[in-house]
Amino acid sequence: MAARASAGSFITGYDVSADNAESARVVGALDETVSDLASGVAAADLIVVATPVGEIPTMIVEIAKHAADGTVVTDVGSTKGTIVAEAERVLGPHRPFVGGHPMAGTEGEGVSSARADLFENALWILTPTEVTDSNAYRSVNTLVTGLGARTLALEPGEHDRLVALVSHLPYAIATALMALAGDDGDPRLFQAASGSFRDVTRTAGSSPRVWRDIFSTNREAVLRELDGFTSRLGELRSAVADQRWDDLDAIVEAARTARKRFPAKGERTPVDPVVVEVSVPDRAGVLAEITTALGGGGINIEDLWVDHTPSGGVLRVLLDGIETARGAAELLEGKDFRTTVVTQQ
Repeated sequence: MAARASAGSFITGYDVSADNAESARVVGALDETVSDLASGVAAADLIVVATPVGEIPTMIVEIAKHAADGTVVTDVGSTKGTIVAEAERVLGPHRPFVGGHPMAGTEGEGVSSARADLFENALWILTPTEVTDSNAYRSVNTLVTGLGARTLALEPGEHDRLVALVSHLPYAIATALMALAGDDGDPRLFQAASGSFRDVTRTAGSSPRVWRDIFSTNREAVLRELDGFTSRLGELRSAVADQRWDDLDAIVEAARTARKRFPAKGERTPVDPVVVEVSVPDRAGVLAEITTALGGGGINIEDLWVDHTPSGGVLRVLLDGIETARGAAELLEGKDFRTTVVTQQ
């Protein structure tokens, strides 16, 4: 819906369920539907794979058979390591892949839960690697920011580590808590439940199929975070059981302090365009090195492009605000890149 509002976009949709595809067209998410994947991807400039995580590799194989050379492919899967490696292997350099994960959504399923403003001010993680094509990265970044989202570049493995804690673990907690409430059997429990209980358990209404795929493809990271949470919960239980109230105060205070590190919800200032020019050598992986370094520093990339030279080129990174640009330049210079900050007139 949001992409169709962009000038010049024409969106074709394919779904294994023809009824689902037609529903997407009726609500305004698609310009047209097709009955088979091959005809859907053959003329595409950019393909977005939006299936359960477990189905993405299968879709990538089919796309590789029918998409033209130069077609950019991305996805919206919640795990990245396995998907990115497999997509790059299958698609090769002629159909460049850029992994993506929008950190937005609801517990609802399907097109009936679609909203054009879903990604406004949301974070959308991109996962470039040492073989990611710079023009492909720019195409996906342009699409994402055009939907109103902010992008953050992370290595696929780093993405999986972080989302295991901030996304996958919260779902596991919500599921366990909701199951516990369901086992209680007292009908008054749900009448007494406050807004905080509803907020904490919101994601427990999500599709089992989706989460089975997520847990299976990010198993080690999820188990690590579950173990960490179990340990912290045990510390809290012990403090209550032993009446160590000073220890309990310390746990609560540490959590409260950490909670204050969240940025204001929806906070996004208009772009004050500043370009950081980065001299880049002609070597594999330099784009991923720079974008993930900026992502690791919490710096959002508004846009980027490369001017090529025989010895390498100049990567121009558009950022929001002079202080952000100076911080980016300092970070990159610490990694031995030569930079110049250029304000836009």
